[in-house]
Amino acid sequence: MQKWIVTGVSGSGRIELLKELSRYAKKIKKNIIVHDVGNLFQLECQRNRVGFSDQRILDLDQSLLRTLRSATIKETRIRIIRNPVADIHFIGIHATFRWKHRLIPGISYQDIRSIKPDGFLNVVDNIDRIVEANRNNPKWNKDTLPDSRETQEWMMEEEFITELAAEIFNKPMFLIAKQHQIPNLADLFFTNKKKIYLSYPITNIRDEHSELLEQIQGTILEDLEKDFVVFNPLTIKDMALTYKSLPESLPESVNQLTPREKEIIKARTIERDYQFIDQSDAVVVFYLTEKVSAGVIGEIYYAHRNQKPVFMVYTGARSPFLEDATTYIENDIPALMQRLKEFAKQ
Repeated sequence: MQKWIVTGVSGSGRIELLKELSRYAKKIKKNIIVHDVGNLFQLECQRNRVGFSDQRILDLDQSLLRTLRSATIKETRIRIIRNPVADIHFIGIHATFRWKHRLIPGISYQDIRSIKPDGFLNVVDNIDRIVEANRNNPKWNKDTLPDSRETQEWMMEEEFITELAAEIFNKPMFLIAKQHQIPNLADLFFTNKKKIYLSYPITNIRDEHSELLEQIQGTILEDLEKDFVVFNPLTIKDMALTYKSLPESLPESVNQLTPREKEIIKARTIERDYQFIDQSDAVVVFYLTEKVSAGVIGEIYYAHRNQKPVFMVYTGARSPFLEDATTYIENDIPALMQRLKEFAKQ
């Protein structure tokens, strides 16, 4: 039996993701139990006759909040003990809360120590989807709803605290996109598949060679997922929000992104993709254009500096600098896929 603590800001869809994973697990004869600590906290308030409303629950006295949180964690542990046959218990909880421009702890060192987790997940999603989800959630009002900048800061804090906890307890931590394919995500827990980061020049091929993007996101990704857990940068599409023209359907607060907020998105994108590389066993590069992609080159050299093997398909002229930073370079996709199949069996 494994126990994983799963964090994510409000609107990230972490509980929805875990429930999808639980439903899929039943299909493959596995048992996943999801513990929604937010719901359990409200039950604990009711049990102790503590009056609250969704819009003001975090206005409770901080000492009372800590007491109720400890009682909720105790109830979670009891539920875990009562279900020892489960393959995995996922404990969905906030690492932090953003509330009225304040930062409130969602979990403590003592809480984590009592759970004794086997690992940590931090669930992320597109910033516009999160802002829209929270705007439609009745627990927020116009005075408490985090705007796009506060939401981004909250996401960085949530990831940082989760990563720090994983380091303190010497446990693995994975950053997981809400849009990660569920069967492939299940492989992370129920198979011994290696993990890879999928790198490709997104902007260049999207604008001028859309058929290549469709191929990578379609048949190539499907083939890779047969042998690997794949972390795909396009499961998060925040960079589209930094372009000059934005879709009119976006939330008003996102449509009005300031230059500073766009810079935060760019910085977060780099940091997140590097985190995907950190949690992978290798980087796989599909460089199917002659145009220079600073993003792909940056990812190759980041992987190289961090001792990650780099498998690459590249049809252009070979540079000794590129050859030095990659483990294998193939001239075509079939040759690369064969090389990867060999790597998967190692």
